[in-house]
Amino acid sequence: MIRIQLFLRALVLLVSIVTGFFAGLIPHDASKYYSEDEIAAFTAASEAAYPDGMIIAIGGGFDTDENFAPILERCMAHAGKEHPNLLFIPTADRDEYSADNAILRRFSEAGCETDVLLVSKASKEEVAQKFAWADIVYETGGSLKFLTENWAEKGVYAAADEALRRGAALLGVSSGAMCWADRGWDDTEPETLRIIAHGPFVGKAPGFAYYECAGLLPFCVTPHFDSIGWRSYYFEAPEADFPSLCIENGAAIVYEGGKYSVLSDAATPTRSAFLFYPARGIRFLNLRQNAAVAAVVDGEIRTARANG
Repeated sequence: MIRIQLFLRALVLLVSIVTGFFAGLIPHDASKYYSEDEIAAFTAASEAAYPDGMIIAIGGGFDTDENFAPILERCMAHAGKEHPNLLFIPTADRDEYSADNAILRRFSEAGCETDVLLVSKASKEEVAQKFAWADIVYETGGSLKFLTENWAEKGVYAAADEALRRGAALLGVSSGAMCWADRGWDDTEPETLRIIAHGPFVGKAPGFAYYECAGLLPFCVTPHFDSIGWRSYYFEAPEADFPSLCIENGAAIVYEGGKYSVLSDAATPTRSAFLFYPARGIRFLNLRQNAAVAAVVDGEIRTARANG
C-alpha cells in the first residue's frame, strides 16, 4: 500500500514538472496575495535588510565555464573591484577539495585573489578573519548536516551575517544554496522507502530532513527541484508554517539589495524556481515572471520578526 501511494505521488510530481513550466508563463502580481500598503511596506523591509549584499542560491547545473559565466560576472560586478577576494568553503564536502577545483580556477582566472577556509579544522578567530577578508564567498554542495554542525560550532553564521551587511556576495550550489537561508531540506538521513529520481520512482534512498541554517534569507530552500526525488518537497511545502524557495537544476535565485530575480543556465533556459507560502495561499508560484512576490514575502517575515 505504501509503495502504491508513493508511486501515485511520483506521477503527480512528473505532471508538475510540465505544468510548472506553463505556470511560469502566467504573471501573478503580488496584489493577488497582498494589499497595496503591505506590498510597499514589505518590499521596503526586504530592501532594508541587507541593502549592499548579494546571495546567489544555485539549485544545480551551471557546471561548465561557459554556463557559469553569468554567475561569475554577477559576482565580479557586485564586488566592484578589479581583484576581489574569493573565499572558497568546502564544508559541505567535508572540507575536502582538489587544487584544480573548477570554482577556484574560474574566479582566479577572472582576477580574484583566492583563499580556502576549512571550517571543521579552523578556529573561530580564523573563520572571522577570513570572512572579514572576503568580497565573495562560495560554499560547495554536499552534506548540509555536516555543514550545519560545523558552522554552528565555529561561528560561521555570525561571520556570514556581518559579511553580507558590509556588501559581500555569498553563493553556492545545493547545500551551498541552502546554507544561507533559514533552513534547508536535505537527503542526509538514514535510508528509507521514498520517491527516487529514476524508474520505478519508488525505492530505498537516504531520507530527507530539515536543517537550521544561517538565516540570511527567511525561507526554506530546496535545490534540484526538477529531479522527481527532490520534487517530493512539493507535498511538504504546503504543510509548512514558513515560506519555501524551490530551485531547479539549471536555475539560481539572486537576492541583491532586497530584490529577487531568477538566473537560468544557458543549457537549460526554461528552468526556474518556485515559491510556496501557505499562510498567504501561495502554492507552486513560478518565480521567473513573479520574482517580486518573493521580496514581499521576505519583507513580511522580517517585519513579523522585528515586531516580536
